[in-house]
Amino acid sequence: MSALLPSALYSVAAVRALDAAAMASGISGLELMQRAGLAAWQVLQRRWPAARRIAVLCGPGNNGGDGYVLARAAGAAGC
Repeated sequence: MSALLPSALYSVAAVRALDAAAMASGISGLELMQRAGLAAWQVLQRRWPAARRIAVLCGPGNNGGDGYVLARAAGAAGC
């Protein structure tokens, strides 16, 4: 499992700066949210290909949208 996890995590400030830079280059916040949610779904599928039930828990803040995209993709795949 460690091969799927990053060796380092970004701070909140670093992630905000990365998001701002991406949006300044023309990528919308909606597009970033969709990419993040779908990327998380792809990682989940690679790690647990036989999973048929998942739980998506989202806290307050912008990442709730990422979780919604992940949950929608999982539902569309039959989870």
